Amino acid sequence: MEPINPVDSRDIMVEIEPGMSGRAIANLLEEKEVIKSSTMFYLLLRFKQVDNLQAGYYRFSTSNTPLEIINKLQRGEEEQFKVTIPEGFTFEEILNRFSALEMPEYEKEVLKNEINKELSKIEIKRNFKIEISGSEKFYPAEGFIIPDTYNFPMSYDEQDIAESLINYFIAQRQPVLKKAADSNYSAYELLIIASLIEKEGRLAAENKLIASVIYNRLERGMPLQLDATVQYALPARTERVLYEDLEVDSPYNTYLISKLPPTPIANPGRLAVEAAINPAESDYLFYFAREDGSHVFTESYEEHLQKQRELN
Repeated sequence: MEPINPVDSRDIMVEIEPGMSGRAIANLLEEKEVIKSSTMFYLLLRFKQVDNLQAGYYRFSTSNTPLEIINKLQRGEEEQFKVTIPEGFTFEEILNRFSALEMPEYEKEVLKNEINKELSKIEIKRNFKIEISGSEKFYPAEGFIIPDTYNFPMSYDEQDIAESLINYFIAQRQPVLKKAADSNYSAYELLIIASLIEKEGRLAAENKLIASVIYNRLERGMPLQLDATVQYALPARTERVLYEDLEVDSPYNTYLISKLPPTPIANPGRLAVEAAINPAESDYLFYFAREDGSHVFTESYEEHLQKQRELN
């Protein structure tokens, strides 16, 4: 059996729905102009005793022979799509990235709910208080999506996406955090610290120094005073944090609390996690950013102010 057009070929996307019979698939392929004859295609299925064609989205070429099409459907070689989640993306930004896809289409609320359901599989105990969970800003899944480039089958629904994302965290990140946890900091607290490092740092080379400042301040009972946590607490992102923003009443405002925020404030990448687990050894308690994104680290507030004056 010959392809429909071996000379001037073009690609055609076809959705094979679950439960479709061989005859229904043959009719669909003819309707989409992937094959010449549904009757001949169906007879070929019967002759070869094929009954395991898999559902999904497939990209066929008009240069494909019917036998090539059958083999592709048997192997389940359906079309995939790619989603890149950058380091430091918040859970909200991740949901928006999926819901912005033209194909396949995902409903933001449905995906959020499915991911939240999958969280029960994670063996890392969260230590936030119940009353915080009523907050509109509170996302239990924050921090549990690993920034990476993902390839998913086009047929994946919200539940499939949620399961894949959380299973990836369980396989790749959960063991690392659980192994590093100790009596001082739980695995979840390490994840929170990693998210702070991710959002505060611009240069990977400074991650471990930023981590040392966070730990040094926590051990002294000092407020972390991190602008990134204030940004997370605000109703909308701003280019820079203003003095009035530092008064926002939120468990994420580390200018007002002397402890970690209740959840991560973003989804950290590998280097930020490594810095949280293995911080640099330093006596630094302060830092501020230069225009190029690097930071000046100091051990005292007086030195902190002096360095700022020198650079202004």
